[in-house]
Amino acid sequence: MPAGKESIHEHICQWIEQTYMPHQSDARILVLSPSACCNLTALSYITPTFAAGEGLHYAQYTEHPCEIISSFITYFDDKPTYRTGALLFRFEPDADSPESAFEVLLVSAWIDDEDVNSTMLAIACVPTKHLQHWLKFEKECSRIANSAIPFRGKVYVIGGTEATFDAGIRWDDIYLPPGLKEDILKDVDSFFKKGVNIYQRLNIKPFRKLLFAGVPGTGKTMLCSALARWGQEQGYFVVYVSGSNKFGAKFWKIHDALDMAASSEAPTIVIVEELDAYLEDDSKAQLLNVLDGSESPQNNFGTLMIATTNHPENIDDRVLKRPGRLDRIFIIPEMKSEADAEKMLRNYLGDDWHDEHREIVPALVGKPGAFIREVALYALTAAAYQDFDHLPLHILQNSLEMLEEQIEAKEDFLTAHKKGNMGLSPSKKRGKRRNGFAGDLEEEITFNS
Repeated sequence: MPAGKESIHEHICQWIEQTYMPHQSDARILVLSPSACCNLTALSYITPTFAAGEGLHYAQYTEHPCEIISSFITYFDDKPTYRTGALLFRFEPDADSPESAFEVLLVSAWIDDEDVNSTMLAIACVPTKHLQHWLKFEKECSRIANSAIPFRGKVYVIGGTEATFDAGIRWDDIYLPPGLKEDILKDVDSFFKKGVNIYQRLNIKPFRKLLFAGVPGTGKTMLCSALARWGQEQGYFVVYVSGSNKFGAKFWKIHDALDMAASSEAPTIVIVEELDAYLEDDSKAQLLNVLDGSESPQNNFGTLMIATTNHPENIDDRVLKRPGRLDRIFIIPEMKSEADAEKMLRNYLGDDWHDEHREIVPALVGKPGAFIREVALYALTAAAYQDFDHLPLHILQNSLEMLEEQIEAKEDFLTAHKKGNMGLSPSKKRGKRRNGFAGDLEEEITFNS
């Protein structure tokens, strides 16, 4: 039999009409159903007493013989998802209800689609008089599958190479100026505990948007991870939007995440890193409408979107400067004081810290957190490689100097490449460097947080 989409559809319909429908006493209709109806994990979250309509409830499903479709199960993040073949769903009357029990046969198979590769085809044979009951059941299956309810124990990923991940960074592991750290957590916590009710009272969608801006390496990703873990500890649903799969940074991923939030039946945090990458010309208007709230699906429990950017100058002023599109912008700074830099270095060195290591702390002021982490990790690795039973100061100093030289060389290489004079002429001497990064910006961009 040809593997085309149309032939499989016809083959399934013919099999149902010839082998199943003749044995049924009531009138039947064939319905193209959502793939969620054969998603075993989604089905496991539907209670056996789910009300499919007045006087009727869903009871169970069983496997049904189907010789035309091989039966197998696919898995997603170690959980069973789609099952091919046939399933028989049974619905029973409530106590004292005049309704009678009925069954629905669902046959599903994978098909090849030139546009989206493999996709699931599911066809249901439904008693005509119970069509509305079945459609309500379909809606519940889709709600559970699309909200990622079965995967709430982890951070759910949209558009990434992995389905979920564990948020491993604790809030106590985050190093920011004390006032800023407390302000961020207070903003997030207050929105869910008090803000959602205020939004609803004012007839506004409870949708808040925060932006973390800062040079690379200041810890924005770690901050997002820590807030994800904090949110899970509160029982919230956390969705991470990734641009790492073959589709890249596309607006529909953000919209899918907001759809999940709307159907999650829980307070939800949506994390979008590198927001500027999603602001392509063909999707900018859509994203503006979503940030406005006009086209964002509503989650009555509250949705908080946390976005990051290394390049705020690339974000349209219509996003940055219009009230309501981004409710708050936090600047995530480099280390501003020796006390903060020493605290972070102590954390990364752990038991290997000695007071003599304080000598390099002044050189760490103005550096991003990722730089300090790398200084510590490289030094610890070098000491272990040389079989030291402690971390000598000179090893730590060498680590610092080597990383500064690497950053300097990288910046010289990139600058020469951008100017188009690679290997042809020496690059012009640039201005003073700031924080290990090129400091030749013509103007400084600042935001009020």
